[in-house]
Amino acid sequence: MTQLRYYTTDALEELRLNVADNLDWYYAPEGKPPQATTWSDFRQSKISAPALDRQLKIDLKRPPETDVTNAILVFEALSELTSHQASFERLWACLCHSDCPNYVASRWLQNRPDQTKDAVRKVHNHFFAKGTRALIRDNGVSRLWWLGKIANDVDSQDPRKFLTILLHRQDVRSALIERPAISMNRTVLRAIYEVMKNHWANGGELFERQNFRSWMVALNRRGGVVLLDSLSDDVLAELLREEAERVLR
Repeated sequence: MTQLRYYTTDALEELRLNVADNLDWYYAPEGKPPQATTWSDFRQSKISAPALDRQLKIDLKRPPETDVTNAILVFEALSELTSHQASFERLWACLCHSDCPNYVASRWLQNRPDQTKDAVRKVHNHFFAKGTRALIRDNGVSRLWWLGKIANDVDSQDPRKFLTILLHRQDVRSALIERPAISMNRTVLRAIYEVMKNHWANGGELFERQNFRSWMVALNRRGGVVLLDSLSDDVLAELLREEAERVLR
């Protein structure tokens, strides 16, 4: 176990500005990152953390399955983090560059674009993370922690089942997790999950692309997340079930 580190602001910006010059390292990491490697580039937290890179699983034929395992692993390994601490780009960028570059490159940078600007954009998406959506959706390591965090908040008894249902289709994940208005509203997300879990156990017709999209549209039509959050648990559950059944009819 070592103490979790994070970059200084200057070190992070130096890395970001020099991505184009260091694309070879990002797409095939060997050794230390080309910048931000001296002791003055880092700050050390009081949080203990194991080395993650060798523990993370990669199976590009079944990425959702390994994402489930990896999300649980990363969240448990970094369970001391608060949600506030987990919103710092400097922390996740440091983990991606210093601890997990091989995992991030193998999972997200398999095919290097011919155009430099496109190759740089992919690196920015997965080694860095500006903003809440990027932290939850794009950064190679932070997305795993947030998936694990949300899964434990929604179903602490069986977070793996929640992630299995959530990640088996991209449009399901996009609708629920990549929209902070839903993913950060645990009351609504738990209620949605209860309906999803029931349909998962009974054929999964609701998860067909058009059906699921229609269900999400229907929920927005009924007032959006803010209004749904104001309903009692029983009324909310009934509304979600009604709209799911309406879509399937």
